Amino acid sequence: MDGTRCEAILSHLKEAGVIAILRGQNSSRMIQRGIELAAMGCSAIEVTLDSPQALEIVEKLRQQLPSSVMIGVGTLLNLEQVEHCVTAGAEFALSPTHPDGMIQHCHDADILAVPGVANSQELDSAVSANARIVKLFPSTKWNQDEITPLSLPWMPVGGVDEKSVWQWLDAGAWCVGMGSNLCGSDLNNHDDESSTWSQSEEQTARDIFMELQRRRSNA
Repeated sequence: MDGTRCEAILSHLKEAGVIAILRGQNSSRMIQRGIELAAMGCSAIEVTLDSPQALEIVEKLRQQLPSSVMIGVGTLLNLEQVEHCVTAGAEFALSPTHPDGMIQHCHDADILAVPGVANSQELDSAVSANARIVKLFPSTKWNQDEITPLSLPWMPVGGVDEKSVWQWLDAGAWCVGMGSNLCGSDLNNHDDESSTWSQSEEQTARDIFMELQRRRSNA
């Protein structure tokens, strides 16, 4: 991955502010939810690889959404999947950990690696491996004192909700990752005949993207 492409992806993620993390058992509902979130203003979507048919979901979202919406993958643990992720259309890959060789392998495949780190020792390891951005996971294991000295972009993931998202962004997060607290609690529901994304959950997502837009306008 050359520096120009890397910076472009990083810039897009920062502008997005929030990465919507789609994880579930219902692939058709996940695709529809990604489309719905994009219509609300979401411009960065992650599909976790531990979801059935994850790469098909990535491919279909890439086909149905404009290029202004960046698609990535999450829960990358097996580096042999990287090439398939790229083929499906993914531009970034998050992992809950820092698999050996992940950063180099992803960057060689032209996809931005976002390794997960749970403490300062793991952070140092990722930095030594030339990480361009790290995932603080779970976010609840990190505090302000540990975050302040970070010299590279970071994103908290795991436990981020409609209140803490703003606390993290105000603390200097490059962006944040949000799962069910943004994308809804119904993605494991196999009943495609009914929409179980509750009105309150849908409104919470809408409010988050409206606030992000407001912040961009006032920046």
